[in-house]
Amino acid sequence: MAAQLLEEKLTCAICLGLYQDPVTLPCGHNFCGACIRDWWDRCGKACPECREPFPDGAELRRNVALSGVLEVVRAGPARDPGPDPGPGPDPAARCPRHGRPLELFCRTEGRCVCSVCTVRECRLHERALLDAERLKREAQLRASLEVTQQQATQAEGQLLELRKQSSQIQNSACILASWVSGKFSSLLQALEIQHTTALRSIEVAKTQALAQARDEEQRLRVHLEAVARHGCRIRELLEQVDEQTFLQESQLLQPPGPLGPLTPLQWDEDQQLGDLKQLLSRLCGLLLEEGSHPGAPAKPVDLAPVDYRNLTFDPVSANRHFYLSRQDQQDKLCDLWQDMVPIGIPVAIL
Repeated sequence: MAAQLLEEKLTCAICLGLYQDPVTLPCGHNFCGACIRDWWDRCGKACPECREPFPDGAELRRNVALSGVLEVVRAGPARDPGPDPGPGPDPAARCPRHGRPLELFCRTEGRCVCSVCTVRECRLHERALLDAERLKREAQLRASLEVTQQQATQAEGQLLELRKQSSQIQNSACILASWVSGKFSSLLQALEIQHTTALRSIEVAKTQALAQARDEEQRLRVHLEAVARHGCRIRELLEQVDEQTFLQESQLLQPPGPLGPLTPLQWDEDQQLGDLKQLLSRLCGLLLEEGSHPGAPAKPVDLAPVDYRNLTFDPVSANRHFYLSRQDQQDKLCDLWQDMVPIGIPVAIL
Protein backbone atom coordinates (compact mmCIF):
# COMPACT_ATOMS: atom_id res chain seq x y z
CA MET A 1 0.00 0.00 0.00
CA ALA A 2 2.95 2.35 0.83
CA ALA A 3 4.53 1.59 -2.53
CA GLN A 4 1.26 2.51 -4.29
CA LEU A 5 1.07 5.83 -2.41
CA LEU A 6 4.69 6.57 -3.25
CA GLU A 7 4.01 5.80 -6.91
CA GLU A 8 1.06 8.17 -6.86
CA LYS A 9 3.23 10.93 -5.44
CA LEU A 10 5.79 10.38 -8.22
CA THR A 11 3.16 10.49 -10.99
CA CYS A 12 2.98 13.34 -13.50
CA ALA A 13 -0.52 14.85 -13.61
CA ILE A 14 -0.20 15.40 -17.37
CA CYS A 15 1.05 12.05 -18.70
CA LEU A 16 -0.06 10.02 -15.62
CA GLY A 17 3.29 8.20 -15.62
CA LEU A 18 6.39 8.38 -13.42
CA TYR A 19 8.23 11.65 -13.74
CA GLN A 20 10.75 11.88 -16.56
CA ASP A 21 13.32 14.64 -15.90
CA PRO A 22 11.01 16.30 -13.32
CA VAL A 23 10.89 20.10 -12.98
CA THR A 24 9.27 22.27 -10.31
CA LEU A 25 7.16 25.38 -10.96
CA PRO A 26 7.16 28.39 -8.62
CA CYS A 27 3.79 27.24 -7.22
CA GLY A 28 5.46 24.01 -6.05
CA HIS A 29 3.82 21.51 -8.47
CA ASN A 30 6.05 19.05 -10.34
CA PHE A 31 5.76 17.82 -13.92
CA CYS A 32 7.85 16.05 -16.52
CA GLY A 33 10.00 18.63 -18.35
CA ALA A 34 8.73 17.61 -21.77
CA CYS A 35 5.09 17.40 -20.58
CA ILE A 36 4.96 20.92 -19.14
CA ARG A 37 6.63 22.47 -22.20
CA ASP A 38 4.16 20.75 -24.50
CA TRP A 39 1.30 21.91 -22.26
CA TRP A 40 2.51 25.54 -22.40
CA ASP A 41 2.74 25.40 -26.18
CA ARG A 42 -0.90 24.41 -26.36
CA CYS A 43 -2.55 26.11 -23.38
CA GLY A 44 -0.33 28.98 -22.30
CA LYS A 45 2.20 29.38 -19.48
CA ALA A 46 0.26 28.47 -16.35
CA CYS A 47 0.25 25.58 -13.87
CA PRO A 48 -2.11 22.82 -15.14
CA GLU A 49 -3.28 22.13 -11.58
CA CYS A 50 -3.60 25.48 -9.80
CA ARG A 51 -3.60 27.78 -12.88
CA GLU A 52 -0.93 30.11 -11.39
CA PRO A 53 0.87 31.98 -14.25
CA PHE A 54 4.50 31.18 -14.89
CA PRO A 55 6.63 34.41 -14.65
CA ASP A 56 7.94 35.74 -17.92
CA GLY A 57 11.67 35.26 -18.32
CA ALA A 58 11.83 32.53 -15.70
CA GLU A 59 13.41 29.22 -16.63
CA LEU A 60 12.42 25.70 -15.69
CA ARG A 61 14.83 24.04 -13.33
CA ARG A 62 15.34 20.35 -12.78
CA ASN A 63 14.15 19.02 -9.39
CA VAL A 64 17.31 17.24 -8.26
CA ALA A 65 15.84 15.66 -5.12
CA LEU A 66 12.82 14.27 -6.94
CA SER A 67 15.06 12.90 -9.70
CA GLY A 68 17.16 11.07 -7.06
CA VAL A 69 14.06 9.52 -5.51
CA LEU A 70 12.91 8.35 -8.95
CA GLU A 71 16.29 6.74 -9.59
CA VAL A 72 16.05 4.85 -6.30
CA VAL A 73 12.50 3.72 -7.08
CA ARG A 74 13.42 2.55 -10.56
CA ALA A 75 16.59 0.77 -9.41
CA GLY A 76 15.17 -0.69 -6.17
CA PRO A 77 14.25 -4.40 -5.59
CA ALA A 78 10.88 -5.77 -6.51
CA ARG A 79 8.22 -4.74 -4.04
CA ASP A 80 6.62 -7.29 -1.74
CA PRO A 81 3.10 -7.81 -2.99
CA GLY A 82 1.97 -8.50 0.57
CA PRO A 83 -0.87 -10.84 1.49
CA ASP A 84 -3.38 -11.88 -1.07
CA PRO A 85 -6.11 -9.22 -0.97
CA GLY A 86 -8.62 -11.78 -2.14
CA PRO A 87 -10.83 -11.55 -5.17
CA GLY A 88 -10.59 -8.22 -6.92
CA PRO A 89 -10.27 -6.70 -10.34
CA ASP A 90 -7.92 -8.03 -12.92
CA PRO A 91 -4.39 -6.65 -12.10
CA ALA A 92 -4.06 -5.77 -15.74
CA ALA A 93 -7.28 -3.71 -15.63
CA ARG A 94 -6.60 -0.02 -15.99
CA CYS A 95 -8.72 3.07 -15.78
CA PRO A 96 -9.83 3.93 -19.35
CA ARG A 97 -9.51 7.66 -18.52
CA HIS A 98 -6.21 7.79 -16.67
CA GLY A 99 -4.54 4.45 -17.28
CA ARG A 100 -4.10 3.86 -13.55
CA PRO A 101 -4.96 0.60 -11.70
CA LEU A 102 -8.59 0.32 -10.63
CA GLU A 103 -8.52 0.42 -6.83
CA LEU A 104 -11.83 1.94 -5.70
CA PHE A 105 -15.54 1.66 -6.53
CA CYS A 106 -17.62 4.78 -7.15
CA ARG A 107 -21.09 4.03 -5.80
CA THR A 108 -22.49 7.22 -7.32
CA GLU A 109 -21.53 6.26 -10.88
CA GLY A 110 -21.53 2.49 -10.24
CA ARG A 111 -18.07 1.78 -11.68
CA CYS A 112 -14.52 0.97 -10.64
CA VAL A 113 -12.20 3.99 -10.56
CA CYS A 114 -8.53 4.73 -10.01
CA SER A 115 -6.90 7.07 -7.49
CA VAL A 116 -6.79 9.92 -10.00
CA CYS A 117 -10.56 9.62 -10.53
CA THR A 118 -11.09 10.14 -6.81
CA VAL A 119 -9.19 13.44 -7.01
CA ARG A 120 -10.93 14.65 -10.15
CA GLU A 121 -14.22 13.28 -11.49
CA CYS A 122 -15.28 11.36 -8.38
CA ARG A 123 -13.95 13.80 -5.77
CA LEU A 124 -17.44 14.43 -4.28
CA HIS A 125 -18.87 10.99 -4.98
CA GLU A 126 -19.50 8.17 -2.52
CA ARG A 127 -16.60 5.73 -2.82
CA ALA A 128 -15.56 2.44 -1.22
CA LEU A 129 -12.68 0.02 -1.40
CA LEU A 130 -13.15 -2.79 -3.87
CA ASP A 131 -12.99 -5.55 -1.26
CA ALA A 132 -15.48 -3.72 1.01
CA GLU A 133 -17.88 -3.18 -1.88
CA ARG A 134 -17.48 -6.83 -2.86
CA LEU A 135 -18.31 -7.99 0.69
CA LYS A 136 -21.41 -5.78 0.69
CA ARG A 137 -22.52 -7.06 -2.73
CA GLU A 138 -21.83 -10.68 -1.70
CA ALA A 139 -24.03 -10.25 1.40
CA GLN A 140 -26.82 -8.82 -0.78
CA LEU A 141 -26.49 -11.66 -3.29
CA ARG A 142 -26.50 -14.31 -0.52
CA ALA A 143 -29.66 -12.76 0.95
CA SER A 144 -31.24 -12.74 -2.51
CA LEU A 145 -30.15 -16.36 -3.05
CA GLU A 146 -31.76 -17.36 0.25
CA VAL A 147 -35.01 -15.68 -0.74
CA THR A 148 -34.84 -17.38 -4.14
CA GLN A 149 -34.27 -20.77 -2.52
CA GLN A 150 -37.22 -20.19 -0.17
CA GLN A 151 -39.40 -19.29 -3.16
CA ALA A 152 -38.20 -22.41 -5.01
CA THR A 153 -39.00 -24.58 -1.97
CA GLN A 154 -42.45 -22.97 -1.70
CA ALA A 155 -43.09 -23.44 -5.42
CA GLU A 156 -42.01 -27.10 -5.23
CA GLY A 157 -44.35 -27.67 -2.28
CA GLN A 158 -47.21 -26.02 -4.14
CA LEU A 159 -46.40 -28.11 -7.22
CA LEU A 160 -46.55 -31.31 -5.16
CA GLU A 161 -49.84 -30.19 -3.60
CA LEU A 162 -51.24 -29.35 -7.04
CA ARG A 163 -50.21 -32.77 -8.38
CA LYS A 164 -51.77 -34.42 -5.33
CA GLN A 165 -55.04 -32.53 -5.85
CA SER A 166 -54.98 -33.38 -9.58
CA SER A 167 -54.51 -37.06 -8.75
CA GLN A 168 -57.35 -36.93 -6.23
CA ILE A 169 -59.61 -35.24 -8.80
CA GLN A 170 -58.73 -37.88 -11.37
CA ASN A 171 -59.44 -40.73 -8.95
CA SER A 172 -62.65 -39.08 -7.77
CA ALA A 173 -63.77 -38.53 -11.37
CA CYS A 174 -63.08 -42.21 -12.16
CA ILE A 175 -65.09 -43.36 -9.13
CA LEU A 176 -67.95 -40.98 -9.93
CA ALA A 177 -68.02 -42.04 -13.59
CA SER A 178 -68.12 -45.71 -12.58
CA TRP A 179 -70.83 -45.02 -10.01
CA VAL A 180 -72.91 -42.98 -12.46
CA SER A 181 -72.52 -45.66 -15.14
CA GLY A 182 -73.69 -48.32 -12.67
CA LYS A 183 -76.63 -46.21 -11.53
CA PHE A 184 -77.72 -45.42 -15.06
CA SER A 185 -77.29 -49.04 -16.09
CA SER A 186 -79.57 -50.13 -13.27
CA LEU A 187 -81.89 -47.25 -14.00
CA LEU A 188 -82.09 -48.17 -17.69
CA GLN A 189 -82.90 -51.76 -16.75
CA ALA A 190 -85.61 -50.57 -14.38
CA LEU A 191 -86.94 -48.15 -16.98
CA GLU A 192 -86.97 -50.91 -19.59
CA ILE A 193 -89.01 -53.06 -17.22
CA GLN A 194 -91.35 -50.16 -16.51
CA HIS A 195 -91.57 -49.48 -20.23
CA THR A 196 -92.64 -53.04 -20.91
CA THR A 197 -95.05 -53.02 -17.96
CA ALA A 198 -96.59 -49.70 -18.96
CA LEU A 199 -97.07 -50.80 -22.56
CA ARG A 200 -98.56 -54.08 -21.37
CA SER A 201 -100.92 -52.22 -19.02
CA ILE A 202 -101.98 -49.87 -21.81
CA GLU A 203 -102.54 -52.82 -24.11
CA VAL A 204 -104.67 -54.62 -21.51
CA ALA A 205 -106.72 -51.49 -20.80
CA LYS A 206 -107.13 -50.89 -24.54
CA THR A 207 -108.24 -54.49 -25.11
CA GLN A 208 -110.79 -54.27 -22.33
CA ALA A 209 -112.11 -50.92 -23.54
CA LEU A 210 -112.36 -52.09 -27.15
CA ALA A 211 -114.10 -55.33 -26.09
CA GLN A 212 -116.60 -53.23 -24.18
CA ALA A 213 -117.01 -51.03 -27.28
CA ARG A 214 -117.64 -54.11 -29.43
CA ASP A 215 -120.27 -55.37 -27.01
CA GLU A 216 -122.00 -52.01 -27.08
CA GLU A 217 -121.75 -51.93 -30.85
CA GLN A 218 -123.35 -55.40 -31.08
CA ARG A 219 -126.17 -54.32 -28.75
CA LEU A 220 -126.80 -51.24 -30.88
CA ARG A 221 -126.77 -53.26 -34.10
CA VAL A 222 -129.33 -55.75 -32.66
CA HIS A 223 -131.52 -52.88 -31.57
CA LEU A 224 -131.24 -51.23 -35.01
CA GLU A 225 -132.21 -54.48 -36.70
CA ALA A 226 -135.23 -54.88 -34.37
CA VAL A 227 -136.27 -51.27 -35.02
CA ALA A 228 -135.88 -51.82 -38.78
CA ARG A 229 -138.02 -54.97 -38.70
CA HIS A 230 -140.67 -53.24 -36.63
CA GLY A 231 -140.77 -50.29 -39.04
CA CYS A 232 -141.02 -52.61 -42.01
CA ARG A 233 -143.93 -54.50 -40.36
CA ILE A 234 -145.73 -51.23 -39.66
CA ARG A 235 -145.44 -50.19 -43.29
CA GLU A 236 -146.79 -53.54 -44.36
CA LEU A 237 -149.79 -53.17 -42.04
CA LEU A 238 -150.44 -49.71 -43.30
CA GLU A 239 -150.77 -51.12 -46.80
CA GLN A 240 -153.16 -53.90 -45.69
CA VAL A 241 -156.60 -53.55 -47.41
CA ASP A 242 -158.45 -56.08 -45.34
CA GLU A 243 -159.62 -54.35 -42.20
CA GLN A 244 -160.06 -57.55 -40.23
CA THR A 245 -156.53 -58.67 -40.96
CA PHE A 246 -155.17 -55.22 -40.20
CA LEU A 247 -156.90 -55.08 -36.82
CA GLN A 248 -155.91 -58.58 -35.76
CA GLU A 249 -152.26 -58.24 -36.75
CA SER A 250 -151.81 -54.65 -35.49
CA GLN A 251 -152.84 -55.63 -32.01
CA LEU A 252 -150.26 -58.41 -32.02
CA LEU A 253 -147.43 -56.06 -33.10
CA GLN A 254 -144.99 -55.35 -30.24
CA PRO A 255 -142.48 -52.49 -30.51
CA PRO A 256 -138.81 -53.15 -29.56
CA GLY A 257 -137.79 -52.50 -25.98
CA PRO A 258 -136.13 -49.23 -24.92
CA LEU A 259 -132.50 -48.78 -26.01
CA GLY A 260 -131.23 -47.38 -22.77
CA PRO A 261 -128.18 -45.12 -22.24
CA LEU A 262 -124.78 -45.88 -23.79
CA THR A 263 -122.52 -47.58 -21.31
CA PRO A 264 -119.35 -45.41 -20.75
CA LEU A 265 -116.21 -47.11 -21.95
CA GLN A 266 -113.64 -47.88 -19.25
CA TRP A 267 -110.73 -45.83 -20.66
CA ASP A 268 -108.94 -43.07 -18.72
CA GLU A 269 -105.64 -41.65 -20.01
CA ASP A 270 -104.92 -39.88 -16.74
CA GLN A 271 -105.32 -43.14 -14.88
CA GLN A 272 -102.96 -44.87 -17.31
CA LEU A 273 -100.27 -42.17 -16.98
CA GLY A 274 -100.83 -40.97 -13.43
CA ASP A 275 -99.19 -43.86 -11.64
CA LEU A 276 -96.39 -43.98 -14.21
CA LYS A 277 -95.62 -40.27 -13.86
CA GLN A 278 -95.55 -40.55 -10.08
CA LEU A 279 -93.34 -43.62 -10.26
CA LEU A 280 -90.85 -41.99 -12.65
CA SER A 281 -90.76 -38.83 -10.54
CA ARG A 282 -90.01 -40.79 -7.38
CA LEU A 283 -87.48 -42.89 -9.24
CA CYS A 284 -85.58 -39.82 -10.48
CA GLY A 285 -85.74 -38.30 -7.01
CA LEU A 286 -84.29 -41.48 -5.56
CA LEU A 287 -81.50 -41.50 -8.13
CA LEU A 288 -80.57 -37.85 -7.55
CA GLU A 289 -81.18 -37.89 -3.81
CA GLU A 290 -78.58 -35.91 -1.85
CA GLY A 291 -76.05 -38.19 -0.23
CA SER A 292 -76.55 -40.98 -2.74
CA HIS A 293 -73.20 -40.48 -4.48
CA PRO A 294 -70.29 -42.75 -3.44
CA GLY A 295 -68.47 -40.05 -1.45
CA ALA A 296 -71.46 -38.99 0.67
CA PRO A 297 -72.43 -40.55 4.01
CA ALA A 298 -75.18 -43.12 3.83
CA LYS A 299 -78.65 -41.89 4.76
CA PRO A 300 -81.08 -44.06 6.70
CA VAL A 301 -84.00 -45.31 4.62
CA ASP A 302 -87.39 -45.00 6.26
CA LEU A 303 -89.49 -47.83 4.85
CA ALA A 304 -93.15 -48.46 5.53
CA PRO A 305 -94.00 -51.54 7.55
CA VAL A 306 -93.89 -54.66 5.45
CA ASP A 307 -96.37 -57.51 5.78
CA TYR A 308 -94.12 -60.59 5.75
CA ARG A 309 -95.59 -63.83 4.45
CA ASN A 310 -94.11 -67.21 3.72
CA LEU A 311 -93.73 -67.37 -0.04
CA THR A 312 -92.21 -69.95 -2.31
CA PHE A 313 -90.35 -68.73 -5.36
CA ASP A 314 -89.70 -70.63 -8.54
CA PRO A 315 -85.91 -70.24 -9.22
CA VAL A 316 -86.52 -70.78 -12.94
CA SER A 317 -89.07 -68.00 -13.43
CA ALA A 318 -87.88 -65.66 -10.67
CA ASN A 319 -86.38 -62.31 -11.68
CA ARG A 320 -82.63 -62.42 -12.36
CA HIS A 321 -82.04 -59.82 -9.64
CA PHE A 322 -83.31 -62.17 -6.91
CA TYR A 323 -81.04 -64.41 -4.88
CA LEU A 324 -83.01 -67.36 -3.43
CA SER A 325 -81.99 -69.24 -0.31
CA ARG A 326 -83.45 -71.30 2.58
CA GLN A 327 -85.27 -73.75 0.35
CA ASP A 328 -86.35 -71.04 -2.08
CA GLN A 329 -88.26 -69.12 0.62
CA GLN A 330 -85.97 -66.14 1.23
CA ASP A 331 -84.93 -63.63 -1.42
CA LYS A 332 -82.44 -60.76 -1.60
CA LEU A 333 -82.42 -57.88 -4.06
CA CYS A 334 -79.18 -56.38 -5.41
CA ASP A 335 -77.97 -52.82 -6.17
CA LEU A 336 -80.57 -50.27 -7.18
CA TRP A 337 -83.45 -52.77 -6.94
CA GLN A 338 -83.42 -52.52 -3.15
CA ASP A 339 -84.25 -48.81 -3.51
CA MET A 340 -86.89 -49.43 -6.15
CA VAL A 341 -89.07 -51.89 -4.20
CA PRO A 342 -90.36 -49.28 -1.67
CA ILE A 343 -91.61 -47.04 -4.50
CA GLY A 344 -93.61 -49.80 -6.15
CA ILE A 345 -91.53 -51.12 -9.05
CA PRO A 346 -92.71 -54.71 -9.75
CA VAL A 347 -89.35 -56.39 -10.13
CA ALA A 348 -90.48 -59.85 -9.05
CA ILE A 349 -93.29 -60.49 -11.51
CA LEU A 350 -91.54 -59.67 -14.79
